[in-house]
Amino acid sequence: MPLLRVGDADLFYRDDDFADPWQPHDTVMLQHGFGRSGNMYYGWVPHLSRDFRVIRMDLRRFGQSADPGPGIRFALDGLMADFIGMLDALNIERVHYVGESLGSILGIALAATHPDRVKSLTLVSAIVRARPEKTGKVVSLGYPSWAEALQAVGMKEWWLKSRAITNELTGNSAKDNWFADECDRTPVHVGQAMARFAPTINAEPMLARVQAPTLVLSPGISEHTDPAEQQAILDAIPNSRQIQYPGAKHIDCYLEPDKYARDTRDFLLDVVQRDQRLVTAGCRQIRESFEE
Repeated sequence: MPLLRVGDADLFYRDDDFADPWQPHDTVMLQHGFGRSGNMYYGWVPHLSRDFRVIRMDLRRFGQSADPGPGIRFALDGLMADFIGMLDALNIERVHYVGESLGSILGIALAATHPDRVKSLTLVSAIVRARPEKTGKVVSLGYPSWAEALQAVGMKEWWLKSRAITNELTGNSAKDNWFADECDRTPVHVGQAMARFAPTINAEPMLARVQAPTLVLSPGISEHTDPAEQQAILDAIPNSRQIQYPGAKHIDCYLEPDKYARDTRDFLLDVVQRDQRLVTAGCRQIRESFEE
């Protein structure tokens, strides 16, 4: 898949679509969190791509998106421009956005600032703000800061060590190393830049501005969020619902993707059917007004 030029970034994305080509169908955008890539959503694609076009974009400089070298600085407006630029380049008017962890913060921001581009919002292991002060033992690995931990051990070892702390290693070395290698696709200086930037974003004030139907998929065991934060998200977003996975850990959406993807598919199809009913009702009202 070639890189897509958006503004000053060359973005890598995957595009899967096995829906009936003669039928119109919506697009789903699967957005990863910190130290991830779109490839980590591979287990979701078979569940979604029979009914939807599925786009998986690597954040700028993450994964297989191009890295122009040191000196990168992240900004929320720039990341939003990447999303909108990608949708425009691919001629996608509106999208069902699915975001995990950091990707959920960005999804809230996208839905709040560009409501006309978001058909629905699915928040997976959602957080409204990265809190290194709360999760320091996980992200900083005992080093003075998150960024210093990345410098000291590198992206791959950071993944393995941090997942060992949260008990999210599977015991299958091939599987664990595959995910760690995906993390390692992102250069250390890019991870450091995001580690410095992510805690500056606070999506909480944006929640009430989200108009799109929203599904919150909540893990029961997470170092990064808790039931109170999940409930606060539900209370703030007007049209939201929740599915809880009591025994699930923060990244089980990747490690055990099937149940997450199936539940998301059911939600998305429900949104699509609701929209179709609204269109039908609107057409009926127009027809009846002409007949009067």
